[in-house]
Amino acid sequence: MDWDSIEKWDYIVIAVASEYHRKFSMVELEDIKQSLYQWFTEHPNKLKDWEAIGERDAKNLIYRSLRNDALDYCQRWKAKSVGYDITDLHYYESEMVEALLPPVLRGEYGVTHKLNLGRPGRPSAPAEGGNLTIMMLEVDAGYWKLNKEDRRIIFLRFAENLDFGEIANYLELGTDSAARMRLKRAIRRLINKIGGYKPYNDTDSPDEDETKEDTVEQSNQESDKESGDNDGSEQD
Repeated sequence: MDWDSIEKWDYIVIAVASEYHRKFSMVELEDIKQSLYQWFTEHPNKLKDWEAIGERDAKNLIYRSLRNDALDYCQRWKAKSVGYDITDLHYYESEMVEALLPPVLRGEYGVTHKLNLGRPGRPSAPAEGGNLTIMMLEVDAGYWKLNKEDRRIIFLRFAENLDFGEIANYLELGTDSAARMRLKRAIRRLINKIGGYKPYNDTDSPDEDETKEDTVEQSNQESDKESGDNDGSEQD
């Protein structure tokens, strides 16, 4: 496939690569882009069929397929770089990270006490192949990649065990709500540092009802809002 056939969709490649580089900051942006360009060379017939049904539908379908491809690539890269099998990849929820942070910040890696996630039906301790220590090490590594302000509010909450009123007063944030929101954002950035929230598979079939707004433009809008912060592949 020649470049002229790919170039018209280059803005989607850039949008998707940027999105997944934010979610998997350990993966180089250019590497993700190259993986997405390869998708076009591997699916020439699919691209031709999608372009035939109309530009808007083709744009949404290509966007979804590229997101799937980017997720696969980043998952494989993360597994290889960290040193475990891709089937052992784990994604964190906020409740799990908040449960892990107190022992992580205290350096209690040898402690195997159960962690209460605070919701009925949840396991009392998270597990990635049963290895709680690996999860704690990953959270610790992500913590030290945060900026000083994020580390400070996380430390005050989970190491010093301050309530939101005390945090607001200490950091001069004004209100409990401001402190709560600041912490929520810091936790979100921490989760993005260790691989992001659990992803989902996008449907890339022209037979599905198209009820969403233009997904590429929506992604770009979300990217603008998150500036400064921080799904399987398919075959023909």
